[in-house]
Amino acid sequence: MKRVAWKDYYREELVRPSVRTCLADRLAEAPNGRLLDAFARGAVVSFPHTRLDAAGPIDAEVVASLYRTGIKRIFALGVLHSGAIPAYSVALDESAADVERTEAFRVVEGTFAVDANSAGLETPFGLQPVAVPDETAGILRVDRAGLLRDEFSLDTFLAILRLGSDVLGRPPIPVEPLFVGMTRHAVTGAFDVARSTAHWLRARLSPATAVVATGDLVHFGSGYGIPSGFPIADGGGLERRLRIEVSETLSLALRDGDLEGAYRRSKDVLRNDQREILPVIAEFLGRASRFEIVRFDVTDYADLLEVSRPCVVASALVVYG
Repeated sequence: MKRVAWKDYYREELVRPSVRTCLADRLAEAPNGRLLDAFARGAVVSFPHTRLDAAGPIDAEVVASLYRTGIKRIFALGVLHSGAIPAYSVALDESAADVERTEAFRVVEGTFAVDANSAGLETPFGLQPVAVPDETAGILRVDRAGLLRDEFSLDTFLAILRLGSDVLGRPPIPVEPLFVGMTRHAVTGAFDVARSTAHWLRARLSPATAVVATGDLVHFGSGYGIPSGFPIADGGGLERRLRIEVSETLSLALRDGDLEGAYRRSKDVLRNDQREILPVIAEFLGRASRFEIVRFDVTDYADLLEVSRPCVVASALVVYG
């Protein structure tokens, strides 16, 4: 399986000469009514961070709806990918000693904010204003140890958000990028961190504030793994099966309140990189919350990773709440 420097790869996609025009056309299209309604009622909207041909149109729909709804501030929940963080690997290693896993968990638990300057974050389309993080509650941790150095999960969204300002003729919406680390205790399985994070987030909402999240809800096939007994279907059959698996997992978390069940399925079956964010969303919205999978496609990564098919990642647009 080819190793890819994902942060560089996704930036290279965005700086291609034709990309700005294509994204601008998407941003200028009529808005998605379901997303307008979602933001108006305070739902959490989730978008992918897959390849630009798949994620770009979805992210542009989300951004256009944010501007047209009159949102003044955004909390963006990003994935803290574990692959390049040694402490994360130790915390997840069930063969390691409990004391070692607990110490590692403390390094990556909770939510991390970017240690950015007041000017904002650099994107291929200009500086994106970033809200000043509030560390007073002790839940939010500003990253000064470089954990976010190679993190890319919000890069495409932040770039399109900045471009949306120019295309739609609106002031850039300040965003607070919040990268969610471990919210389920590595040893005890408790979701106290998820609950505390959700409480922190609720306390900072206002009528003109939106909460969005990113997540690639499935990684499946060569290079990612195929769960034992999982039938491999060709074409649309695999996509339908994976969509059903995602729906059942989201139902566990949102409708049933079974955070452990949803976490296990996310980790062991779907390889869902939103597995630590999902408990926060469930606690943030409250029990028996609804969700809608607005769009669900699988994006082929076999050629890029130089592996045999199937090798797919889900590109999904989901409304929570």
